[in-house]
Amino acid sequence: MTASVDPRVLHDQYAEPSRLSARQAVWQFRTGPSLLDAILDRAAPRPGATVADVGCGNGRFLADLRRRGHTGPLLGLDHSAGMARASAAYASTAVADAQALPLRDDSVDVALCLHMLYHVPDIGRAVAELRRVVRPGGTVVVATNGDGHADEIRLILAEAVRAVVGVDATLEWSNTRFNTGHARAALAGAFDEVDVHEHVGTSVVPDEALIRGYAASWPPEAVGLTAGPTWSAVLAETERAVAAHFADRPTFDLTSRASVLTCR
Repeated sequence: MTASVDPRVLHDQYAEPSRLSARQAVWQFRTGPSLLDAILDRAAPRPGATVADVGCGNGRFLADLRRRGHTGPLLGLDHSAGMARASAAYASTAVADAQALPLRDDSVDVALCLHMLYHVPDIGRAVAELRRVVRPGGTVVVATNGDGHADEIRLILAEAVRAVVGVDATLEWSNTRFNTGHARAALAGAFDEVDVHEHVGTSVVPDEALIRGYAASWPPEAVGLTAGPTWSAVLAETERAVAAHFADRPTFDLTSRASVLTCR
């Protein structure tokens, strides 16, 4: 079983928001238009529309919808009780499986499913559920990472694993099972229209601690290891590499490559 769908790994990753927040923090320095704004602009819910965020995480999209003045019902659904609790500050929330949503047929106007389908064991079932719960004429917005996303951190982690363990490692986490091509194919089988919008940019991160935190937020299983002394040694090697980078340069440039798919 790959790390991205392993229930134990996912529980450790998402029991509370800190690891997700560490990964989100580096993208605040992204050049160009905000990905968050691009996603919500594509969703474009009417002010009173019913919106469900499937895999709502720590609720940042729900929070921004409220800041934009959305007055309609908002529902956050997440497999993690900790994430559902965190998102309850912005919307009604519930613990739910994306493969069996606790919603009636044709019950929401807009469904968001953002950077999470790569964690679902049966992606086809989850896509069918999104199609089931959205009303005719409604919209589903899916976001995922594309090839090359965050490759700079992947390279540092791979080199750290090679230095400590002596083997080549490939990071299996957020774009191996469900990159842009996978997403387009999976969604086209369920929806009449699938528009793909690719967003490529660079996050110019000025803070060494944020890069260290981003690398440390990934699970050791993503590079074929487990928590323990070996993983601690890999993280220490990663920290040395990041420190060496910042000794020479004031920022760490991180590739942002994401796709937003609007489905009707």
